Amino acid sequence: MIKKVLIANRGEIAIRIAKSCKKLGIKTVGVFSKDDSASLHLTYCDESYLLGDDPLKGSYLNTEKLIEISKKYSVDAIHPGYGFLSENSGFVKELNKEKIIFIGPSHKAIELMGDKIESKKIAKKAGVNCIPGYEHAIKNVKEGLNEANKIGYPVMIKASAGGGGKGMRIAKDKNEFEELLTAAKNEALNAFGDDRVFIEKYIEKPRHIEMQILADNHGNIIWLGERECSIQRRHQKIIEEAPSSFIDNVTRVKMGEQAISLAREVNYSSAGTVEFVVDQKQNFYFLEMNTRLQVEHPVTELVTGIDLVEEMIHIADNKKLKIKQNDVKVQGWAFESRLCAESPKKNFLPSAGRLVNINYPVGDIRVDNGYQSGGEVSIYYDSLLAKIISKGKDRNDALSKMQIALSDVAVEGIETNLDFLMDIYKKEAFAKGAINTNFIAEIYDNGYEGKIDNKKEQESIIESIFPDGLLDKTLFRPQMKGNVQMTSEKGEGYHSHNPFKLVAYDCLEEYLQTKDPNKLIEAVMHDISILQGRVIEDPESWDPSSMEGDEIIDITILSMAHIGTYNELLDKVTPPTVVWSSINYWRSYLTFKRAAFNASEAQKFLERCFLRLGGSLIPSIIPVADGAFTEEERKYREMKSA
Repeated sequence: MIKKVLIANRGEIAIRIAKSCKKLGIKTVGVFSKDDSASLHLTYCDESYLLGDDPLKGSYLNTEKLIEISKKYSVDAIHPGYGFLSENSGFVKELNKEKIIFIGPSHKAIELMGDKIESKKIAKKAGVNCIPGYEHAIKNVKEGLNEANKIGYPVMIKASAGGGGKGMRIAKDKNEFEELLTAAKNEALNAFGDDRVFIEKYIEKPRHIEMQILADNHGNIIWLGERECSIQRRHQKIIEEAPSSFIDNVTRVKMGEQAISLAREVNYSSAGTVEFVVDQKQNFYFLEMNTRLQVEHPVTELVTGIDLVEEMIHIADNKKLKIKQNDVKVQGWAFESRLCAESPKKNFLPSAGRLVNINYPVGDIRVDNGYQSGGEVSIYYDSLLAKIISKGKDRNDALSKMQIALSDVAVEGIETNLDFLMDIYKKEAFAKGAINTNFIAEIYDNGYEGKIDNKKEQESIIESIFPDGLLDKTLFRPQMKGNVQMTSEKGEGYHSHNPFKLVAYDCLEEYLQTKDPNKLIEAVMHDISILQGRVIEDPESWDPSSMEGDEIIDITILSMAHIGTYNELLDKVTPPTVVWSSINYWRSYLTFKRAAFNASEAQKFLERCFLRLGGSLIPSIIPVADGAFTEEERKYREMKSA
């Protein structure tokens, strides 16, 4: 029986595994390199031990040290997480010799599925759909050109021992084949110590859809539904969802059955993932099998309610699967966003350094994080900081929750892909599910330019659009209680006594995307008028150009009288760190409720405001706002009559 588990990993996945172990009453042993001596994952483990000074080979890849610690401290089993030694068959063999349980598949299954050439042969034997291609390693350019001509361009050159996008190239014609073949072989050799590559037909506009399976040591195998992983940069996933919005149930069942056939062919046990490439007609072809826990496993857990880590531990403990295929029910929809320390504006160049501050979303959102404020992001490890996972009743609901969750994230000290993730979710094509693995290359064909960070440029844009002095005429008003702060999506604060200017900054995002001054004016007038009590029968069709300049100033003054009251109430129900935009949303709710006299419609409007302005939904706002409604109505009428 497994009573103590050593987690041979770091970061968010080590924490994730430790949580499941704790739920099962299993003691955990954390390990770390010298660089990771203050790593967050160690605080989740019952014991922790130093592996060595070297960040990789002398620590997380040091099999001898891992076994030494396991034996010394009576460890029953080792969970490898993903990466590092998770698919190292030699490590599994060593553990078998020492009678230490490996929480994962057998060394034989890892070997067979780890070789891309051999795994394709096995897949064919198991009756799994395979992409047309040459099943042997390419010996030289002449042989490669000959086989490529038989297959037909474009072709994909892939490393036999590859993974994570390493050693992969797409050759569109024979003229570029030789150069790309050489590049793929060199990259494969550097990454895996194995320069063997093979070629296969490249599927145009492919989708990356994978099937999660669970298999025990007693011949029981089930599939848990698919994950869509088509949003990738440099062949590496950054957004995943479950289920896929593309395939129908007939395709889904066939995919699941073929995944089981492959697993049975190699006598597989543990959690595993069979990856497929899917064309525009829902034809699917075997890509590879990952013999480990996937980074994106949380979306499957959320829609099925099955703890995959827990099941892996039970299987390693030689227990039978209690879950039958008919028990697996996919309910709702889930998205995962990988928050990474990298700069999309610099071709995803990794960013390292101290995390001065990092805030994660709260509420009905799952966050698998590996860092906290003050943590050090090293150049030696994967750039993943955290995974933000949302679940909704359907795709639109899960998407909406993800957008709100990402707007609650703030990172200071290093560059991240946060803005890039948010931008992807806003794209119409993504919202419609019109995606493929080339999505980023096609939508951002000139790269991701990011947001304009220069506050002086923002200020000059606003001042040039609005009439002289309009933004400053309310500065003298006494109703305002001190400075207020609005926090943008990036977490950068703007300070002003002028709420109109603050809302203008909030709406500036829209203008910066289009460079159309009319769009900014429309956004500002629309938001200000609704936020400050203008009764509008149809907010969607209202024409902001109908407002006069004096009326705009009146509305701005009205907003200032509201701010003091709302600040006082907010302090009673939320932490002092509540962003300024939350005040706007609360006022939006009250004003719309006042105008429409319909609480449910007001709440829907409030949700739209959150998504538009990028703020954070604080659940306590709604009941407190409802309780204050009568008093606010009285004050509002007094101000209007005055």
